[in-house]
Amino acid sequence: MHIRRSLLACVLLGAAVLLLFAATFFFSLNPAPRNWQDSTPKPPPVAPVSTLNISGSQGRQLLALRLKGLLASPPRSFADSLNLNSQSCPPELHDRLVNPDQLANERRKWRQINKIEILARRGAMVKYLETLENSGIEIIGGENTGEGRGIVMTGGNKDTVQRILVTLRMLRNHYNSTLPVEVFAFPGEITDLHMLAQLKELDAKVIELEHAIKLDSWKNFQIKAQSIISSSFAEVLYLDSDNIPLRDPAALFDAPLYYQKGMRAVFWPDLNKDHPENAIWRLVGKPCDSSEWEIDSGQILISKRGNDGRNLAALHLAAHMQANHEFYFALSGGDKDTFRYAFWVLGLPYATSPRWLSSLGFYSPHNNGRFCGHTMLQYDIMLSDSSTHLLPLFAHANLLKHLALYPSTGGPFQVIRRASPDIASDPSLNAVHMWVYHNAGMCVDVEIAGQGKDIEVVDENWAEAYDGAFANFGEIWAKEGGLTGGW
Repeated sequence: MHIRRSLLACVLLGAAVLLLFAATFFFSLNPAPRNWQDSTPKPPPVAPVSTLNISGSQGRQLLALRLKGLLASPPRSFADSLNLNSQSCPPELHDRLVNPDQLANERRKWRQINKIEILARRGAMVKYLETLENSGIEIIGGENTGEGRGIVMTGGNKDTVQRILVTLRMLRNHYNSTLPVEVFAFPGEITDLHMLAQLKELDAKVIELEHAIKLDSWKNFQIKAQSIISSSFAEVLYLDSDNIPLRDPAALFDAPLYYQKGMRAVFWPDLNKDHPENAIWRLVGKPCDSSEWEIDSGQILISKRGNDGRNLAALHLAAHMQANHEFYFALSGGDKDTFRYAFWVLGLPYATSPRWLSSLGFYSPHNNGRFCGHTMLQYDIMLSDSSTHLLPLFAHANLLKHLALYPSTGGPFQVIRRASPDIASDPSLNAVHMWVYHNAGMCVDVEIAGQGKDIEVVDENWAEAYDGAFANFGEIWAKEGGLTGGW
C-alpha cells in the first residue's frame, strides 16, 4: 500500500503548484471566444519534480516516469502546434481526410483551447490516477486484475439488447463459441424479464455499472472503458451491440500481432484521419502523424496486463476522458479515439489491424442504384490456414440502425465496396474518400478523391467473395432476429 500511495505522490507534489495556478486561470477564463494569437496567457512555471521516488514493478516505474515527463513538458500554443503539424499532416490533405462534421463543429473549440487548459487537463489525468490508487484501486494490471478471456458488450434499451441477442445467437448457435460474455449497462436499464432470460440462456452475464449516470442524449457511449475495466476478464474482446463476428473470434487472443512486443492491445482502423489543428496533439505532446487512422472502437482487443500492466492505466485514462466527455469528445468525435489518446498520453505502443476496412451494403433501388454502405467490414489480424488474404472478421453494422429502406430481395448485405490495395499503412489510401451521405437513412460511399494513380475502388459480390464463405450470413442474421432501424 505504501508503494501504491507513493507511486504518483511525488508527481502530484511536483504538480501541485502548477495545478493551483492552472485551476485559477482555467476557471476564470472568459467564456466568450478568444483570439488565440493575442490573448493566450503564458503558462505558470512548472514546479520541480526531480524528487520523484521510483519504486515498485517495472510497469509502475515506467508509468511514474512518463507522468513526470508529461507534467514537465511545456505545451505548445495553437500557432506553434499548427506550424509543426502542417509539416507532417498537410492541412489541404487532412481537410479531406478528417470527419467533415467534426471539423465543422469542433474546429473553433480546438483553437480556443490554450496552454493553461492543456496544463490543467494533464494535471487532472494524473490526479485521477493518484485518486484511484489512494482508494485501493489497481492501476497497473497484474494477477489481481481479472482472470481468463472473454467478450464485453454494452447495451441497455430494447434495440441495443435485441442486437446483442442477435450477436450472441450467431456466436453460440452457429459458430459454437464458448467465450464467456459480460453485458454492461446503466443501473436499472435492462429490466425486461424476457430479454434477461434470453441473455442468461445464451450464457451472458448482465452487470450494472454502479454510479454510472445516463445522459439525456441521443447516444450514451461513455461507459465503454469502465466496462472493460470492471469486467472479470484479464483479456477482453470488446464489441459494440451492433457488431457481429463472422466466426468465433477466440483465436484473436493467440494472434502473433496481439502478443507483439508484449503490447497485447489491438485497434481496428476507422475511415478518417486526425486533423493537424486538433488540440489532442498539444495535450499529449506529440506531432501529428499522417500514417495514423482514427480507430473504430466497435471492436477492441486488449489485455489489462499488457505493456507491463500499463494497459490498465490507459483504460483508466480512457474512462476519465469518457467521463469528461464534454471536453474530450470534441477532440475524439465520440468515445472511440479516447482509447488511442490514452495510449498516447502514457507513451504505450499498440498494434493496428493491417487491413483497412471495407464498406458492406447494397445498390439502392431508391437512389438510382447508388451504393449504400451501412456496415464497416473489419478484417482478421492473422491469416487462416486456407487463405493468402486476411478475411473479414467483424460486420460492424453501425449505420444499419439508421436505415429505413433496403432492397426487397437479397437483403441488406449484398455488395462489398473497398479500396484496392487496402493495406492500412499504404499512403495511397489518402486518395480514397469514404464518407456518409443521407438517403432514406444514412449510407456510406467510397470514391477516389485525390491523385490515386495506383489505387482504385472495387465492388465484390458478398455472397461470392472469399469462396462463398459468407453467402448465408444475411439469411442467418435475419433468422436470428436481425433488424434494420431502431436505436
